[in-house]
Amino acid sequence: MSAFWVYVDPLEAAGELVLSAEEARHVQARRLRIGDALTVFDGRGRVAAAHLIAASRKETRIEIEAPVFHPRPEDEFTLASAIPKGDRLSTLLQMLTQLGVTRWQPLVLDDSAVRRLDPTAPRLIRVLLEGAKLARRPWCMKVGAPLDLEQAYARWGEDGGVWFGDVGGDRVILPGSAKLLLIGPEAGFSEREQTVLGRMGARAFSLSDYNLRIETAAVAAAGLRRAGVAHAIELDPVGGAA
Repeated sequence: MSAFWVYVDPLEAAGELVLSAEEARHVQARRLRIGDALTVFDGRGRVAAAHLIAASRKETRIEIEAPVFHPRPEDEFTLASAIPKGDRLSTLLQMLTQLGVTRWQPLVLDDSAVRRLDPTAPRLIRVLLEGAKLARRPWCMKVGAPLDLEQAYARWGEDGGVWFGDVGGDRVILPGSAKLLLIGPEAGFSEREQTVLGRMGARAFSLSDYNLRIETAAVAAAGLRRAGVAHAIELDPVGGAA
């Protein structure tokens, strides 16, 4: 069983450290004992082994070993989607984190129900950190400020590899060359947006015979691309993914 993960910022060097009140509550909820192992991370690639040296209502202290830096994953792509309502956003962020998505780009589309999102909001950041803890992932997923379809394409899609979810699209395993995956709201992309997608050279892919919620489609798309990368590596184990 892997050691329980704890968020520490800054994480710069070995030594003793007092955990924040929130992280201390998580440690106490796990009923860890003095000497038990922990893993600490900063969400920006630094990870260190640690162990518990004191736990009380007043403070929780840990001893940290020298941090190790983990480079960002080389397979970076952007999953851009309409913004789910309420707690469904938390579900989306945590599941994409577990699937190794490096960047989620929120979209404001013609038929979007949610049109505002603050990527610096404390609650959103906490969701990303909790997702990284659960996934045992050194890097938190990046979340940008909301963009419209054209802005997202200009920022992430001009090098090609643009795909969008559509019930009438092709049934394919998304390749590693897919660099921008676009998921619309439950109502789908509007006629105007379909025209824009055509000008982008975006290719439609289908995930189901049925209409999907935003978070369902986004998670399925991320899994489909991950399967495509794994398939390419299996076919070419020396050269890696195409």
